Amino acid sequence: LAATAFYTPSEFLQLVPSPSDQIVRKYVMQDFIADTLTQLEGNRKDCGKCLMQIHGLCNEDVCSVMTTVQHPEDIDPESTLVFEYMMAEVLFSFLLQLPEGLYREMYYTSLAIELRKAEPVILTNVFETMVENIVARVQFIDVECLNRLSNWLAVYISNFGFQWDWKKWADTASEAEDSPKHRFVQETLLKLIRLSYLDRVRAMLPDSYAALIPAKPPAHNFKFTVQAMDERTRDVSVAMGRCLKSKGTVEQALAILQEHYSQWADIDDEKRQTLAREMLVEHVFLLGSKTFSHMLNAIEKFMPALQKFGDSAEAKLQIAQVTEDFWLRNPQFFAITIDKLINYRVIDPATVVAMLFDNGHVGSWSKFHYWEILHNTVKKVNMRVVQLQGRLEAANAAANAMADDDAPAAENQTAESVEHVEATLAQMVQEQKDVVVSTTRHFARLLSSDSGAAGELDRAWLHGRFKEFLRTYRVQVMENAP
Repeated sequence: LAATAFYTPSEFLQLVPSPSDQIVRKYVMQDFIADTLTQLEGNRKDCGKCLMQIHGLCNEDVCSVMTTVQHPEDIDPESTLVFEYMMAEVLFSFLLQLPEGLYREMYYTSLAIELRKAEPVILTNVFETMVENIVARVQFIDVECLNRLSNWLAVYISNFGFQWDWKKWADTASEAEDSPKHRFVQETLLKLIRLSYLDRVRAMLPDSYAALIPAKPPAHNFKFTVQAMDERTRDVSVAMGRCLKSKGTVEQALAILQEHYSQWADIDDEKRQTLAREMLVEHVFLLGSKTFSHMLNAIEKFMPALQKFGDSAEAKLQIAQVTEDFWLRNPQFFAITIDKLINYRVIDPATVVAMLFDNGHVGSWSKFHYWEILHNTVKKVNMRVVQLQGRLEAANAAANAMADDDAPAAENQTAESVEHVEATLAQMVQEQKDVVVSTTRHFARLLSSDSGAAGELDRAWLHGRFKEFLRTYRVQVMENAP
C-alpha cells in the first residue's frame, strides 16, 4: 500500500464477518482511516486524535461507535459496522503488510499506545481481541508477520504496566517448542524481559508459563571459571584477568598471552593462536559485561589486539563463535556485541553469515534473535553502500565544479578523493555481494539437505525465513544473481 494507493481490505484480519449489505460502506470508512494514518504519519499524537474524530464526520447510521454509547457490550458487530474494529483492522493491516510496511514498525506501536490512552477501556479490549484473533490462526501466518506482531505486543504491553490476560494462552507450554504459537509467546516474553527484568515478568505470569522463560536472569557465560580449567590454563586466565582489571594496556595483554602460551611445547603455533584468541576475547567481553557502555569501551580499548587476532576468515569465525558462546544466555547482548565487532572491523558481515548458518544451529531455526542479527548485518552493509554512493556523487560534483579551475593541486586532491571513494565503494559492493550470495547459498544448502533441519517444524521456520530474506532483499538478490 503506497501513500497514494487505495486501502486493500484483509479478510484474514477481520475481527468479525462484515454485514454483507455494508461492504462498500466499510471499505470507504477504512480507506478514510488508512488515509489518515498515512497523511499524519509524522505525528502520532495528532494522528490518534484525528482517528478518534473520524466517526464524528459521518452520519450517525454509518457505523456504531462503542466509545460514545452507554452500553458498548450491546452493540452487535455482526449486524452493524463497529468503528473501533475497523480502525484496529486497518492498523494491523499496515503493521503486517508484505513485502514491507509503508512506515517503521514502531509507528504502528506508538499509535496504538496513543489510541489506548485516549480510550483505555474500549480500545484495550479491541486490541486484545485483535491479537487473540491473529494468534488463533498463527499456523497460517508468515514468519515475518509473526515477528512483527511479537515486537508490537511486547512494546505495547510494556507501556501499560505489563498487564495482559495470559491465562488465555496457558496451554502454550504444552505445545511443541518450535510450534508457531509456542515460539510466538516465548519470544514475546523474552522481549518483555529485555524491556523490564526477569522477576517482574515471572511475577505476572501463571505457573504454567515457567517453562517459557529462563530460570535465571540473562547473564554472560564466561568459560574460564576456576572449576573448568587445568592448572596452566588457570595461570593464563588469572594473569589476563589481573591485567585487564588493573587497566592494563593492549601491549601488556598481548605480552601475557605470548609469555604463557609460548611455554606450551605440546601444541603447534596454530593451536597457540587459537587458544590465545579465545582467552583474549573471553576476558575482553568479561571486562565489558556489566553494561552496553562497558562493552563498547572494552572493545574500543582492545580493538588493535582483536583485529590482530582476526587476521583470517577462520580467525574471525572463531571470534564470532566465542561471542555467541559467551552470551549464550543473553541474546540481546549477543546481537549488540556482534554489531559492534562489525563496526570496528574485528569481524566482517560474511563472518556473521557463516556463524549463523553453522550446522550447530540446526534445530534452532525458530529462534528470532538469529534472524535479527542476520537482518541487522545485511541492512548495515546496504546502508554503507548507499552512504558511499552519496559520497561518490558529492565527490564527482566537487570535481566537476573545479574542472575549469587553474589550481592543479586542488584538482589532484579532488581526483584522489574521488578515486578513494570509488575504491571504498567497490570494496563495499563486493562485500554486499558476498553476504547476499553466501546467505542464499546457505539457505539452499540447508533446505536441500535432510540434515539441514531437525524436523518438519524446524524446516518450516527455515523455509519461512528464506522467503523473508528473498522478499526483503529482492533488489540485492536480483543484482547479484549469477
